[in-house]
Amino acid sequence: VRVPAGSSAEVPLTVDPARAGQGKFYGYVTATTADGSVAAHTTLSLVVHGPTHRITVKTIDKDGEQVADLPTIWGAEGFVGYSDPAAAVAEVEEGVYQLNTSWTTSAEDGEELRHVVLPEVRVTKDMTVTLDARKTVPVEIRTPRPAEQRGIMSYQTYREIGGRSLTQGTMYFDIAKRLYISPTAKVTEGTFEFASRWQLVAPLVEAKVSRTRFDLGAYYMPASPLFPEHGATLTAVDAGDAADADFSRARGKVAVVDNPTGAGERTLVERAAAAGVRAVILVHFNDTGWTRWRPTGDRNALPTLRIGKNTGAELLARIARGSTSVRFTGTARSPYLYDVMQVSEQQVPRKVVHSVSARNSAVVRTTYADNGVTGWASEQRFGWRPYQNTAWLQYTRFVPLGFERTEYVSAGDTAWQHRVHHTTTFDVDQPLIAGMRDDPRTYRAGGQPRETWQGAVVRPSIPAGTSTPTVRDGNVLRLRVPEFTDSQAGHWSPTTGGDTASAVLYRDGERVDGVGSAWQNVTVPAERARYRLDMETSRDSEAWTRGVATSTSWSFESGRTNAATPLSLLQLDYDVPVDVRNSVRGTRSHHVDVRVRAQEGLPVPRGVSVRVEASYDDGRTWSAARTHAHGRNTFRTSLTP
Repeated sequence: VRVPAGSSAEVPLTVDPARAGQGKFYGYVTATTADGSVAAHTTLSLVVHGPTHRITVKTIDKDGEQVADLPTIWGAEGFVGYSDPAAAVAEVEEGVYQLNTSWTTSAEDGEELRHVVLPEVRVTKDMTVTLDARKTVPVEIRTPRPAEQRGIMSYQTYREIGGRSLTQGTMYFDIAKRLYISPTAKVTEGTFEFASRWQLVAPLVEAKVSRTRFDLGAYYMPASPLFPEHGATLTAVDAGDAADADFSRARGKVAVVDNPTGAGERTLVERAAAAGVRAVILVHFNDTGWTRWRPTGDRNALPTLRIGKNTGAELLARIARGSTSVRFTGTARSPYLYDVMQVSEQQVPRKVVHSVSARNSAVVRTTYADNGVTGWASEQRFGWRPYQNTAWLQYTRFVPLGFERTEYVSAGDTAWQHRVHHTTTFDVDQPLIAGMRDDPRTYRAGGQPRETWQGAVVRPSIPAGTSTPTVRDGNVLRLRVPEFTDSQAGHWSPTTGGDTASAVLYRDGERVDGVGSAWQNVTVPAERARYRLDMETSRDSEAWTRGVATSTSWSFESGRTNAATPLSLLQLDYDVPVDVRNSVRGTRSHHVDVRVRAQEGLPVPRGVSVRVEASYDDGRTWSAARTHAHGRNTFRTSLTP
């Protein structure tokens, strides 16, 4: 059609949905001038719906009973609601859908999680879809050494249909003892994955009646001191009700106290200690005694444990029938950790078994250096799958300091980022946001890397291989100098509570206004000039008593650049012969190596010299230390305390 200038015209547009097929479509109607250039256009869109069918959803629990439930229905166009919720009926277009639902049920020793997922339900007619918990199978994580799930357990499903995707996840406290998932057929349209995240360590405590298999399912109370690492065997005595406990027959034994109201135990345990009792077992009013032990804070006078109501009744009945002793074992200093991401791609098999070994894991020897007096830190190795941008459903856990642990980490395409804070945090049910971290990475099966966290010398520096270099871009200095890095390349941390840091920038000897941190953007004149960046850090906490203050100064020249260019801030890396407490033992002489490097992208420094001064009286006096070259841009200094 031709439209004269200043006129308008109607253009009929005919669409044949049968030829288009089901889906969403768009296009353009374009008007051009005589020379072919575009004068105007308008967008057209079309949605072609497929035939609609009714699906009736039935949900069966683990005992075979049909239950009222509205499982999630999701397809290429998103979530589908129920047209008749009372009858669990939904009307959907023809196509492929995923349906899923989950349960939490009680067991004698805690909770069980069940998840039923039907990832590929193809709807071509009215139909009934059944989600049956009886068909679920356990997810088994087999470890080389005895281990228990500690901290949050989580699992997730990922489904992609027609270019749209859905990730659903569930987390639960470590009262969850088992996870069950429904086996599936292999998905043929789109992508499907089931994954579960586990963190397993040596059992914290096991309490079993001697010469039997009767496990009390005991938990340390949060403020309980621990039994010695070699364990203990104690005769159990019924001490009555917590409101009026009688410890007269429990000297040198473990007192079993019924606590039907859940009253606080501090005063009760003090009374027991005064009577010569060795430990206290509280019988809870719930079927499980689950609680969480914390390594820090005021401690009870005695080891204090809690067991469930039914287990407690059985224990008291055994005591009434005759002499009953209980064997206590366990450790809070597990020499191993299993960080597991169990993955089933495109199909959940009939048996879901993940056996941890060097064939599917890296074996990481990890040292947690101790810089204070609390003895404990917070850490987490966050893991996420390729379809995720970050980790979720993973929180905080405790680790001893001055300690080396063998950590098995699932290899493959799971990304991991380890974060370690030098002290404990209050709320373990929040993601750990404080502390040092490394860059996200994957691990190679069979790899044996080593990690050291908070190892000396902890100081400000730009980590080797950093993804956030300190650069000049035009007239902007993008300063990105972390306040704290440690002995391992890539580890860095900003300040946290109890830390202070400051920075001052000078240009040709004049202080630049508005600079208080070495992690900020600073606009400067275009002309080339000499700069000096001074940085101070300090820590005032019982959790950090090694290297409590640093003072660092960098001098460099810089002028306007046409692209982001690394600034020539020389960096010093240290190799110090310290132990796991960041200390050099004894009075013998020892060596400290200092390596000088430039930021990546700059030439290797030339003509470098290093002067080292040492203080042996906490910084009151300083003296020059003998230093000599020890390789390219590496220097060795000899120190004699």
